Amino acid sequence: MKKSTLWRGAFWLSLGALISKSIGAIYRIFLPRILGDYGVGLFQMAYPLYALLLAVSVNGIPTALSKETAEKLSHHDIKSAEQLAAWAQIFLSGIGLVMAVMLEFLAPWVARYVFHEPEATLSIRALAPALAFVASEASLRGYFQGYQEMAPTAISQILEQVSRVAVMFPLALMWLPKGTAWAAAGATVGAPVGAMIGMLFLLGARLKRRRWVLYRPIPWAQLRQLFLVAMPMSLSGLLFPLMFLADSMFVPEQLVKTGLSLRQATAQFGRLSGEAMPLINLTMVVGAALAVSLVPAIAQAMAENDRQLAAKRVNLAVHMIWLLGLPMAGGLIVLAKPLTRLLYGESGAMRALQVLAVGSAVLAIQQVLGSSLQASGHGWIPVKNLLFGAFAKFVLTWWLTPLPALGIRGAAIGTVGASVVTAWLNWKDWSNIVHPLESPWKDAMWPFVGTIVMVMGIQTWMRFCHIPGIIGPVVSAIGVGIAIYFVLMAALGELNVLKALRE
Repeated sequence: MKKSTLWRGAFWLSLGALISKSIGAIYRIFLPRILGDYGVGLFQMAYPLYALLLAVSVNGIPTALSKETAEKLSHHDIKSAEQLAAWAQIFLSGIGLVMAVMLEFLAPWVARYVFHEPEATLSIRALAPALAFVASEASLRGYFQGYQEMAPTAISQILEQVSRVAVMFPLALMWLPKGTAWAAAGATVGAPVGAMIGMLFLLGARLKRRRWVLYRPIPWAQLRQLFLVAMPMSLSGLLFPLMFLADSMFVPEQLVKTGLSLRQATAQFGRLSGEAMPLINLTMVVGAALAVSLVPAIAQAMAENDRQLAAKRVNLAVHMIWLLGLPMAGGLIVLAKPLTRLLYGESGAMRALQVLAVGSAVLAIQQVLGSSLQASGHGWIPVKNLLFGAFAKFVLTWWLTPLPALGIRGAAIGTVGASVVTAWLNWKDWSNIVHPLESPWKDAMWPFVGTIVMVMGIQTWMRFCHIPGIIGPVVSAIGVGIAIYFVLMAALGELNVLKALRE
């Protein structure tokens, strides 16, 4: 593998995720204005279950397939890599189709007895077909990632999001006269349409390579090995949707204990999951891209028994997350009120956003360390650590959310607590089992100092800024913050990490 392949792949994935999430921000901004908080709550209720079913069926496959493909290619076994990928795509497509049909028929029962909100039935049914398309899409992404080709994944993400936004608004507006539940379902239809477009693009790119051949016999042993490797990865991916599924089930009920009605509690949950979390996800773009790119790179380094190189790549990835993630978190904290008012027309998600922003960089580091452990052949360790994190989240959320002084912020604190516990355990296990890592706080010091100075500069600017409206002050404050932070990091030599990434 070329030295720059890992970071080129991370660049493509970061670019694709940033563009797709920016496009996705369009519906996050305008959808609440069409559906209202209650409609957003219905819209969001379907997604944790959808993510859960994906985690059970296919979510570990792209990572596992990229790992297995990279190892085969390192031994120049192209035919075996192609054979495994082709048959994996066939089996995953079938699994996705079965899951889609099951969810379609079980939607009324799930809405009534799982979410205790019968109005969510239409949204769940509208989302079900996406399972079939995403399963095929996942296998195709794993294939390209194994070849260290991240551009197809990035382009498919963008096409998927563009198609999704193009469909959801017309249908939401068209069905709004039928009621909020119908409008939420119309918005949800964008997900299967977007997944179908992304899948078709990847399938076209795959067929253009003229390597897609179902070599016989069926490689049962290789498929079994693939699913064994994917199992802990799927479980790792399963725990996050499970945590958010649990949120959708008991956070509204816990909020009712603060004196809110069920409708008000559902609206509060919509602010947390539908307004605050998407902004937090933007801060984790680089971390998520590095997590995906590191898998084949570390798998190859471990296959060559070069543990020091694997640890060096992990250290650089963590440093990069601190360098970019901390200022984004600081910006969200200080600009939470004007930003949520600008994007959503009101600032109800401000408090939850500020709490989540505190742990956003740590959540990205947890992803990177978990993926690195999986790539090094220790796939069950991140599962164990996520279980500890999930327990911490459950305890904190259950305890803090009913407190009137905290409310929905209690659920946000639970999410931050889970990320801190999991990230620390992952770091400790990598250092003990694979190769010692540098202290994560060592690389965080100067980015943290720069973030504090940047926040002070933004606050000063906002206090004395006389630009009318909301857009002008927010955009100018972001520009001031970027300039302050960039100059400080350049002066302190922190930007040298970019040179290290190319070496």
